[in-house]
Amino acid sequence: MPSYQLKQTVTDRESAAGLLRGQRPLLSAWYGNPLSRYSEANLLVAAQCELQARLRVAAPCFQCHVLQLVCNFQGHVDVRLKYEKLQAAARDTFERALLELVYGQLLMSCKQAGALRHLADGFALAAHDLASADYFQLLRRHELLAYLPLSDAPSLPQNLGSLLAEAAVIGQLQAGEVIPYQQTHMDTVG
Repeated sequence: MPSYQLKQTVTDRESAAGLLRGQRPLLSAWYGNPLSRYSEANLLVAAQCELQARLRVAAPCFQCHVLQLVCNFQGHVDVRLKYEKLQAAARDTFERALLELVYGQLLMSCKQAGALRHLADGFALAAHDLASADYFQLLRRHELLAYLPLSDAPSLPQNLGSLLAEAAVIGQLQAGEVIPYQQTHMDTVG
């Protein structure tokens, strides 16, 4: 397996807090890094305040709901019902892609089964909205994460850097085996 050097710097715009901004969030960002109890509580309050402010002026608030999903997941609340409600509430492909990617990242952070399916669905929905660099960054990230063993029981959440490092080691140990990530992608070659 080729060693992917995924330079990953997590800044505010690439974290869950980036969902609070009024502009469109980056689909190539990683929103699944674990939050401290303090950060999770502060983000949840901020999301609720922002949601109320947006509702008062009839502004879109899907991102606030996604941030609440992130905070609830990080607070060990079962979010499957909230995820299903957000699936039904998504107004367009971008919102569906954001939801699938974020939910997949949350599951992947705990190495839970189903994560790869959500990441693949989100990638397929996001593909047309991504710049070429973001497209290939997401594709390589998902290919590498596919090496991680997933289970029904969640493990302790890990940040993206730790997940990628572990996946790279597993990939090196399985050198020569087929990459388990089976997402067909449309690149410049075919």
